[in-house]
Amino acid sequence: MDQKTKSAILIILSAAFVIPLHGYLPSRYDQQSTWKGKIEIVDGIKVVKNPAAPVFGEFNFQLREDLSLGGDPEQDEAYFPKGVRLSVDDVGNIYAVDIGNFRIQKYDRAGKHVQSIGRKGQGPGEFQVPGFVSFDAEGNIYTIDMRSLKVFGPNGEYKKSVVLRTFLQSYFFVSKQGFLFGRDINYMAQDGPRLAIVKVSPDGQTSETLAQFRGELKADQPAYALHSYTNAPILCGIDPSSFCYGFSAEYKIFLADATGATALIIEKDAKPQPITSDEKEFILKKGAGMMGGIARAKIEKIEDAAVFPPIRPYFSKILADEEGRIYVAKSLSVLDASKNREFDAFSKEGAFLYRLTLPFMPEVIRGGSVYEIRRDAEGETRIIRHKVMNWAEMKTAS
Repeated sequence: MDQKTKSAILIILSAAFVIPLHGYLPSRYDQQSTWKGKIEIVDGIKVVKNPAAPVFGEFNFQLREDLSLGGDPEQDEAYFPKGVRLSVDDVGNIYAVDIGNFRIQKYDRAGKHVQSIGRKGQGPGEFQVPGFVSFDAEGNIYTIDMRSLKVFGPNGEYKKSVVLRTFLQSYFFVSKQGFLFGRDINYMAQDGPRLAIVKVSPDGQTSETLAQFRGELKADQPAYALHSYTNAPILCGIDPSSFCYGFSAEYKIFLADATGATALIIEKDAKPQPITSDEKEFILKKGAGMMGGIARAKIEKIEDAAVFPPIRPYFSKILADEEGRIYVAKSLSVLDASKNREFDAFSKEGAFLYRLTLPFMPEVIRGGSVYEIRRDAEGETRIIRHKVMNWAEMKTAS
């Protein structure tokens, strides 16, 4: 048997079987035999299977509030009358999408207002409904406004608008080549709700569907009432060369490179949480956790549009820091009155490092700080930055 034939057989075998590599992780893990999971190679992709317990147990951020923006109607440069969307770049500049004033407010790391980008309108560089801000490797500023992608230079100068030919949601990742990766969610698609992760070319066309998910919603429903337990695809940028995504109905996180190719899959042993009748009643009767609806036809009762999966979604949000750590926010019961949010923290190699609890849902974790959007008792919206005093103590690998 010649060498070429041997190589072909090996390729076929590796694609057809799951190869368990129990107790193995890269060399940095071999130095300490604390990680209790395993790695399998499935169709050439590394799947990291984590146990239910993290390597290092609990980690509690020691937080100290060191910046507050907003809340004062007299301060026009930092007032968010209808809420705000938040992004932070690699050097700590803060970009606040001021929804009510149709503009992007840029502040430096000290909280000083740098500039206002855009205004209400339909002309070049103007906004109707601006979404989250994302950045490319050169620092250009991207945001989705309705079905249009608006691009500004690093100094806020308007560069271009691109019509999007897909239902791309407002949070997305920009690759070095200018491709967008995001969530294509279309509840009115002909063959049923389209829940997909897509790659969009710089001209606004969908060039590839990376993954498509089928949740609990059915094609023949006259309407959809979306709530806290409605499963959805979730995406998060990690660094200029990678991002991750998952579908909340299963505990599986896909890490992809700048081309969209899957580089790693993270799994964790997680106990399914059945949705109780009390939780359903709480949502249906009180509207708690109700996030909106889409209708093809008029319905008489919300029960006709609100569909519940058999179990609670495994997670509701994914964040990442500049060290490559991935934070997965666990879905909590709608009956839980506390404001605490629980997270599983993974290394960029996929190991389950820590379990964390925060007293709020963070918007950004970056540069040793955690950013919060807080609405006070008077209904005013503020951006709060908390310095993590023990940031240096958090490990990046096991």
